[in-house]
Amino acid sequence: MNTKLKRNISISYVYNFFLQLNITSAIWVLYLAFRGMSLIEIGILESIYHITGLLFELPTGALADLYGRKFCVVLGRIVDLISCILMITSKSFLGFAISFIFSSASMNLNSGAAEALIFDSLKELGEEDNYKKIWGQLAFVMSIAQGTAVLLGGILADNNFLYAYMLGAVIQIIALLISFNFNEPPVAQESNNGRVHDKQENAIIKQVVTSVNVLKGRKAILYTIMFSALVGSLQTTVFFYSQQYFFDMGYTTTVIAIICALGSLIEAISSKYAYWFESKLKLKGTLIAISSLNITALTGLAFLSKLSVFFYILTAVTGGLAFTIFSDYINSGIPSEYRATILSFDSLCFSLFMIFIFPFVGFIAQHVGFSITFGVTAIAYIPVMVFLMKKLTKHSKEKLMNEKIVIL
Repeated sequence: MNTKLKRNISISYVYNFFLQLNITSAIWVLYLAFRGMSLIEIGILESIYHITGLLFELPTGALADLYGRKFCVVLGRIVDLISCILMITSKSFLGFAISFIFSSASMNLNSGAAEALIFDSLKELGEEDNYKKIWGQLAFVMSIAQGTAVLLGGILADNNFLYAYMLGAVIQIIALLISFNFNEPPVAQESNNGRVHDKQENAIIKQVVTSVNVLKGRKAILYTIMFSALVGSLQTTVFFYSQQYFFDMGYTTTVIAIICALGSLIEAISSKYAYWFESKLKLKGTLIAISSLNITALTGLAFLSKLSVFFYILTAVTGGLAFTIFSDYINSGIPSEYRATILSFDSLCFSLFMIFIFPFVGFIAQHVGFSITFGVTAIAYIPVMVFLMKKLTKHSKEKLMNEKIVIL
């Protein structure tokens, strides 16, 4: 069994590389605009994506806890392949909306399950202390894949958008085939006041309710999840809208792809060494640093357009740090039998932020341009960030799995 579980880690590197080799990630905004969608419609489509995530995230996490992480990972790849086909064949807003629903559902199925599969494999091997470093290495691989993907996608899109989406479908088939090689890690169940692993109709509902109650008793984890979601939603919004932002500045699709690829490379490096960064600043210092860099980046994009590429890359640095550091803190503070469900709550919070932030940015940008929009976003970000930081600091001393989150 130990050998099979160790293989999960190796397989994860290959699987996540192809999972993140999404060559349409840096062109989908331009693609939808090319197909006749306005910025407002694009913002609504992204909101549909995240509303779907809001509805499906916890149930799919519970599904992974009840029926297996591997089951959800494999199913997620099948659903994503369907989404890719719909993006190629759709000709209307409704068709694209259905594609976005399937795409979101595929990410729901994968989000908590894939992360839980890795952590629980390490936990069974007695190597969970290595999670932060391994997750940082995985983040490095994923960011390299993202950088490669946006570069390929941009080059292909300069010739024909359809080529990029067709290659994307092939890549998803490869990721699906790789996912079959995972081995399901055993998960110990609570003997007292714990759930019974049954197949009754209300099993998923019970799993969600119990997981929420577990999270209520771990407020530091709750606010870490919310802070992580806020940072992630801001970086994602900048990443996607930067396609149109740089296009409006006169950059070609290939040049935009190179900029995005460079950002992914920087994000990969910051992910890989995030554990070292956090060891120096601890969580509180990390929160302040990430928040300050985000505010600086948004302000720079608003008022210093000549340095826009630099400030765009700055958001990639914060994204890499947050992805690795917050994942480790969250995983270290939750029980294995509720891990996938609670990690799905992390994704749910991200979706909740995106439902409001993405169309908000699109709506303002449609009327006043991206520069003013980024400035307004920076101003709106500050009070939310301060509120979450105060809450996290207040609950930082609670015990999590017999350990403390050290932020001082």
